[in-house]
Amino acid sequence: MQEENKQKNKKEIVKNLMIIFLIIMLLLTFFSNTIMNYSLPQVTTAVASEGSVTSKVRGSGVVEAAEDYQVMVTENMTVSSVKVSVGDEVKEGDLLFVLDDVILPTAGAAQVLASQSGTASAAGSDADAQSGGGEEGSSESGVQPVSVTGSASSFADSELKAAQDTLDALELDYNKALLDLAPTYALENLDIKSAQEELNVSIENQQKSLNKASVTAQLAATAKQVEVLTTEVAALQQEMESVSGNSVKKKSKSLIKKQKELADAESLKESLTAEEAKLPDPDDAAADVRAKQKALDTLLVTLSEKKREDGSNAGKSNLDLADKRKKIEEQRELVNKLKNGGGNTREIVARNSGVIKAINCIAGDSVSPDSPLATIAVTGNGYTASFTVTKQQAQLVQPGQEAEITNIWGEDISATLNRIKPDLENPNNQKLLEFNIQGDDVTVGQNLDLSVGEKSGRYDVVIPNSAIRDGNDGKYVLVVNVKSSPLGNRYVLSRANIEIQASDDTNSAVTGELFEYDYVVTNSTKPLEAGMKVRLSDE
Repeated sequence: MQEENKQKNKKEIVKNLMIIFLIIMLLLTFFSNTIMNYSLPQVTTAVASEGSVTSKVRGSGVVEAAEDYQVMVTENMTVSSVKVSVGDEVKEGDLLFVLDDVILPTAGAAQVLASQSGTASAAGSDADAQSGGGEEGSSESGVQPVSVTGSASSFADSELKAAQDTLDALELDYNKALLDLAPTYALENLDIKSAQEELNVSIENQQKSLNKASVTAQLAATAKQVEVLTTEVAALQQEMESVSGNSVKKKSKSLIKKQKELADAESLKESLTAEEAKLPDPDDAAADVRAKQKALDTLLVTLSEKKREDGSNAGKSNLDLADKRKKIEEQRELVNKLKNGGGNTREIVARNSGVIKAINCIAGDSVSPDSPLATIAVTGNGYTASFTVTKQQAQLVQPGQEAEITNIWGEDISATLNRIKPDLENPNNQKLLEFNIQGDDVTVGQNLDLSVGEKSGRYDVVIPNSAIRDGNDGKYVLVVNVKSSPLGNRYVLSRANIEIQASDDTNSAVTGELFEYDYVVTNSTKPLEAGMKVRLSDE
C-alpha cells in the first residue's frame, strides 16, 4: 500500500513539473518580443515630409584688400637691398627697396669694341664701293656684323680725376692717422696699410670682372659671325670654279667683299679673346674681395684688442679712424661708379598704404620693367572676402544682402554681399560670392565664417538636420523599415544616400534614396548601422 502511494506521488510531481515547464514556455513565447525589445537600441524618429526651408548659404573666406598694386621699375636695375618683408604694414612714402643702375662695360672694353666695329663697318663700305652692288653680297648672308653703339666712355674725365684725387687724399690722411695713433704699433699699422692696398687692388679687379659677361657675349656673337662668313667664302670659291665670262667678275667682287668681312671679324674676335682672357672671373674676384676685407678687418680688430689690453686710451682715435675709413669706402664707391658709367642709387617707396602681399626679388637680383618687385594690398580702399558655392546655392542669395559673421563677436566688422560671379576654376558648376568687409577691426589675412540669405522655398522631402550623417562616400540617413511577424512588428534599419538641396538651422531639404513618409532616425541610445534591429522610443 505504501509503495503504491509512493508511485502515485512521483507521478503527481512529474505532472506538476511538466505543467510548470509548459506554462513558462508559453509565457516566454508570448512575451519574447517585449523581452527582446529591452535589449535593442532605442531610437527617436521623424517622418520625411513635404515642407519649406529658409535657406542660408554658409562659407569661409580670407580678408583681402580690395585693390592690389604692383611695385615696378622703369628701367633695368640691380637690387641693392630689400627693406620690407611679406606681411609688413607700410604707409605711403615708406622705403621698400634700394636699387642701383645696371653696371655698364668699362671704358677700355667699350673702346676696343667700338674701334673694331668701326673697322668692320669701314671695310664693308669699301667692299660695297668696289663691287658696285653691295645689295647682292649682303643678301647672301643672314647674319649681320656685330656692332657696338653708344659712347666709348660714359663718364667725364674731369669728374673721375677729381674723385680719384679726393680718394687718394683720404687714404693718405687715414694712413697718417694710423701712424700718429700709436708709434709703438708701427708693424701692425704697416700690415694694415698693406692689407688695405691689397683690398684696393682686389676691388679694382672685381670691377673689371663685372664686364666679363658682356665681353663673352660679344665674343660668342663674333665667333658665330666668323663661322658663317667662313662658310660663305668657301661657297663663293667653289662657285668661282664653275662660272665663266661676266659671272666670274661678279663672283670675284662678292668673294673679295666676303673675304674682307671675314678678316675684320677674325680681327675683332682676336681682340675680344684677348680682352676676355685679361678679365678675372666674377665669382673668384668677389671671393678675393671678401677674403681681403676679412683679412683687413681681422688686422684692425687685432690692433684694437692689443691697444685695449695695453691700456691705450685709443677710444676716440679709433672712432676717428672708423669715420675716416667710412669716408674712404664711400669715396671709393663713387670712383667705382664713375669708372663703370656713373651708376646711381635709387630708392623705391610705397605710393599707397597697405600690406606687403608678395616680394619677388632679393638683394643682388637684376630687375626689369616687365617684372614687378613686390605686390602691395592697398588697405585704404576697403576689404573683400569670398568663397565658392554651387549654382543652386547662388540662386538663394542676391547682391546687397547683409551677411552674418559667425566666428567673431564684439568687434567692429560687417559684411555685405557685393557680387556673384563665375568661379574661374569650375565655371560650369560653381559661383564665387564676393563680400565687402567693413569696420575698424578688419585685418588682412583674417578668416571669416559668413552666413547669408533668407530665401524660403518648398521641397518634396524635408528632414531634421539631426537625421543627417556623414559617411566616406557622402551624406546619408538611417531609415526605419517595419517587418511583420507572428509575434509582432520588427524594426530594421537601412541606409539611404542623400544630397542636400537647402538647409536652415533646423531642417534640410534632400534628394536621393529617401522618399516622403519614410521614417528617419534622429537620435539613439547606442551607435547604429544599417541592418540593425531597433525599438522605437514611443513603444
